[in-house]
Amino acid sequence: MPTLADHRAPYRPVWLSGVGPLAFLSRMDPPERTRIFVAVIVVVTIIAAIAMLPNTEEKAQVLLSQGRVGEAIALYETKRETTRLNPFEAYSLAGLYKAQGETGPLTHLLEDEIAIRPQSDWARPLLVELYRAQKSYGNEARILAQIFSRAPTAADYRRLIGLYRLEGDRTGERATIELGRASGLASQHDLARLERLKSALAMDETAEWRSSALIDNLSAQERSQ
Repeated sequence: MPTLADHRAPYRPVWLSGVGPLAFLSRMDPPERTRIFVAVIVVVTIIAAIAMLPNTEEKAQVLLSQGRVGEAIALYETKRETTRLNPFEAYSLAGLYKAQGETGPLTHLLEDEIAIRPQSDWARPLLVELYRAQKSYGNEARILAQIFSRAPTAADYRRLIGLYRLEGDRTGERATIELGRASGLASQHDLARLERLKSALAMDETAEWRSSALIDNLSAQERSQ
């Protein structure tokens, strides 16, 4: 015959009978608790594994493989606040900025990159693309001139001349045509234009000198009075 003891509820510790996450888990079926514990262990293991990776680059790649783009960007930015990114890290961060449409941070990063590593061969074309899209023609000409001086091409030559004329920069236009002449890119029309620019610039310099001399003379007369 069943006794009173047979109908007693199974033993449950007092710390599981209250309110809180442990009490909530205690009311779950064993398979559900197992799944939750496994998920927690996996998350903790991933976090620990990322923390144990030796460098920022590898940590960022793990985050990106999990689709955590914002965290990867923040990781690079945190390192950049205290030290320089290596070339691959700078390139990776630039790619993330570009993919996210963050043109402001991308522009600053690229300008820093060419200042730190003048021989960088990937940052300048991206900067030219950015400034062209923003119609920042003076900045585009500044960066494109650096590219052209290293590797002159007919396309960059024509673009530079057009930019300098658009900006009214006769000094830049003259320097570009002279480089174009040395590279065999200047046409006869360009060479004729070069002579006119030289004359105009010479006249400007003369006018500036005369203006400066006039101011000096007036200042001397005022002091004598």
